Amino acid sequence: MKKDYFIVLVSLMLLSIIGVIAVQAYWIKTSWNNKEEAFSLAVNQVLESVSLEVQNRELNDYILAYERLIDSVGKPDDSNFTDVFLFLPEENTTSLSTFFAYGILQEDYNIDGSSLDPRFAQLANLSDYKNVNTTAIISNDVFGRENNMITSVSKLKSVERRNPFEVAKYRSIFMQYMANLPIHKRVSTQEILLLLNKGLNDKNIKTPFEFGVYNNKLATRVKLNSYSEEDKGPRYATPILVDDIGKSPYELVVFFPKKENFVLSSLIGVAGLSIILTLFIVLVSFSALYQIIQQKKIAVMKTDFINNMSHEFKTPIATIGLAIDSILNVKTINKPKKIQEYTKMIKEENNRMLKQVEDVLRISQLERGTLQIEKKEININEVIRNAISHVSLIIKSRNGKIDINLNSDLNIIYGNINHLTNVFVNILDNAIKYSTNSPLIKINSFIDKKIIMITIKDNGIGMDLNSQKLIFQKFYRVQTGNIHDIKGHGLGLTYVKKIIQVHQGQINLKSKKGIGTTFEISIPLI
Repeated sequence: MKKDYFIVLVSLMLLSIIGVIAVQAYWIKTSWNNKEEAFSLAVNQVLESVSLEVQNRELNDYILAYERLIDSVGKPDDSNFTDVFLFLPEENTTSLSTFFAYGILQEDYNIDGSSLDPRFAQLANLSDYKNVNTTAIISNDVFGRENNMITSVSKLKSVERRNPFEVAKYRSIFMQYMANLPIHKRVSTQEILLLLNKGLNDKNIKTPFEFGVYNNKLATRVKLNSYSEEDKGPRYATPILVDDIGKSPYELVVFFPKKENFVLSSLIGVAGLSIILTLFIVLVSFSALYQIIQQKKIAVMKTDFINNMSHEFKTPIATIGLAIDSILNVKTINKPKKIQEYTKMIKEENNRMLKQVEDVLRISQLERGTLQIEKKEININEVIRNAISHVSLIIKSRNGKIDINLNSDLNIIYGNINHLTNVFVNILDNAIKYSTNSPLIKINSFIDKKIIMITIKDNGIGMDLNSQKLIFQKFYRVQTGNIHDIKGHGLGLTYVKKIIQVHQGQINLKSKKGIGTTFEISIPLI
């Protein structure tokens, strides 16, 4: 995959993920706003309904009391029609004619209201209003040439109470009177609580609330016991007990302390599913992105490995070619010592290539789990000393030194001596290769709870944090400039870690750039 194409692909994936998150966030925010608006609308409707019901209940109470009072005082002292309305039908061809009369009958009792009911103390005279409906049906018959007419009249009369006019008349009188009463005598906390509960339940709003009635911004006695003047949530208010011109000093105020929780609970189902799906998409996308990046890194490392492998094979192949040409040379053919020298060179270079191939095959077998590792009881101290002997000549050629401080006990483990020897040889070889000065290596061991702890410290170039995270991965090598400046394929430490794990052990490292590296190996004892 080309670098530019890779960058474009990663950028598009990131933009897609950000877009999905932004759309989901916008949808959730919009849904939240819609739910809040619906909540506010429903609450305002309930408050208006409560205000209207309280107003109508109060007026009806007074009208009923007034009517019972009138009924109880007997016949009126005076009666008269305050208004009379006649309704005449259009002409028709039938022999029947009708006309309608509508009148308002006022009956005065000349009794002071305060003597009968304290609620009517301000009423100087009791009056009752009734509407009277009269319907007359006339039958017309003509006799003789003089057009003498005999007319029969049938009257239908009805008397009613509580018509719209009457209610309006009562309303105007009583509202003026009730406006002078204190609020707690006009409406009770229990009444408002009952109406609010009923209205909110009908709107399916089931969340705690508190309310109080204010008189010109001052709290009154009509409120819940738990109500406080401090804001405890979103505030909703509506006028209550308005006068005949639609104004009122009283205001019903309701607070919802847990409104946010209620709105959230109405969204949690769909919004939760949306968030889960969005997170799933994000996780899958980032996982795919991570895998792409990792594959890109592996591809780069494999390319470096192939290039390095080619470079490593090129030298021995060239050396073998030159040795064979020298052997075939006429001047050398009769010189057994020269032939023996060139043959030895060919064998060494061949073994060198064979070892490199074996390293690759060994890692492949370890990954597939097909590498056969036979274990037996071995002394780990002997393994370490054996590994040191393999690199002693290299150390000597670099004027280096290895300090050994091993635990003196019989450190017996259950393992494979050859593979463990290769482990320590690889670590020591890296310590030598990555030392710019004369190598100084310190090896220590001690026992901690039936576990042998081995530390190998060098004075090499060290490594940064990023290299420490990748050092045990296949094909990875710490670079110091040219890609081929350090020999190897980046498989040694991968092999080391897998062999230690096969022996139920652990390997860690501590390193600092320019100071050196310390490997810590722990293997259980028998």
